[in-house]
Amino acid sequence: MKSATMEHYDISLLYVEDERVTREQISRILQRIVTELHVAENGQEGLALYREKRPDIIMSDIMMPLMNGLEMAREIRKIDHDSQIIMLTAYSDTEYLLECISLGVNQYVQKPVDFAQLSTAIETCSNYVLLKRKLRQQESRIQMLSQAVEQAPAPVMITSLNGSIEYVNGMFCRLTGFQAVEVLGRNPRLLKSDLNPAEVYNDLWKTILAGNEWKGELANKRKNGSIYWEVVKICPLRDVDNTVTGFLKVSQDITERKQYEESLQYLGTHDPLTGLFNRAYFDAELQRLETGREYPVSIVMADIDGLKGVNDTLGHDEGDRLIKGAAEVLLSAFRSSDVVARIGGDEFAVLLSRTDHDAVMAAIQRVKACEIDRSLGEFARSLSLGAATAAHPDELLETMKVADRLMYKDKAERKRKHLNSIVRN
Repeated sequence: MKSATMEHYDISLLYVEDERVTREQISRILQRIVTELHVAENGQEGLALYREKRPDIIMSDIMMPLMNGLEMAREIRKIDHDSQIIMLTAYSDTEYLLECISLGVNQYVQKPVDFAQLSTAIETCSNYVLLKRKLRQQESRIQMLSQAVEQAPAPVMITSLNGSIEYVNGMFCRLTGFQAVEVLGRNPRLLKSDLNPAEVYNDLWKTILAGNEWKGELANKRKNGSIYWEVVKICPLRDVDNTVTGFLKVSQDITERKQYEESLQYLGTHDPLTGLFNRAYFDAELQRLETGREYPVSIVMADIDGLKGVNDTLGHDEGDRLIKGAAEVLLSAFRSSDVVARIGGDEFAVLLSRTDHDAVMAAIQRVKACEIDRSLGEFARSLSLGAATAAHPDELLETMKVADRLMYKDKAERKRKHLNSIVRN
């Protein structure tokens, strides 16, 4: 028996040989070159060991009692058609070779064993086993990553270079309302809302086509038409040659945060009772108009008559209803572009840009034509009003003072007329 230096292989091997001396000699060598060795004395015993241990490689003699090597190989092929089988035999009969071929035996080594030839046979089978093992590991890893992406709490989308959607995960579907089959092959613009400036999309494509990562916030549209906000990260996908093959988009739904921010912003600029702008917003707009070119600018000052009497007699709930009624009257009388604000408990102010004296007086007449609340009986009152117009920015603050004085003059006149009416009655 010729010997040769053999490498060590990280495999399990089943060796089946009925001749004791040969079995012991080869087994001693195999123990040093494979990680796990199983030995059987005949095909029947070898088949039982195979079913129990499922070794990577089977190396067997052909001629054995009870069950020969070819019969054992045939049964093993029924269990796993891809098993690596090496046949050892002292016979060179063509019939055996043809049967080995028909069974798909991987290697055929003659006795007496040439260990260089045996080493080559084991190396060839081992390389196949290790490659197959590596492929299984890669498939397992890919499956694991696929499951992780599919079950990720963040929406994920993969597109081709031209933007065609190739993959979306479950969270994407839950967030957008689209099923995967409804978006695959389509362009992500199906999510596009009209809330993002064109500059945002230009910057996005410019960045990712240059091979860089883009981050930003986008307002997108669900299948049902509702708007959602997300923080988006889009990065290029590259192959082994570092060539960009597509794009990966990972996002986070920030709709609730955006709604909260909008709520805070609204509360910072609006009166919570009436929904009108508040004093802070009115003052900011007044300051803006001081440096603007939207002249002439008219200012209307308004005050609810009799609010204190309503609060003291009917309660603050009725007083609040009166305030809200006054706000509705003012909103209906002025343009949507005019700044209608509640600047105090019963005080209102209106800023009208590009509005001359005649136009603002026409708006005041519309206010006076409306009753605020008839259901309050003797406390039913209207608004006292004063208006003035500034032709230039340096007149604006004085114009507001003039409008305020005229409003108080109107209030005094209304009170005088009311008292005269009582005296006459």
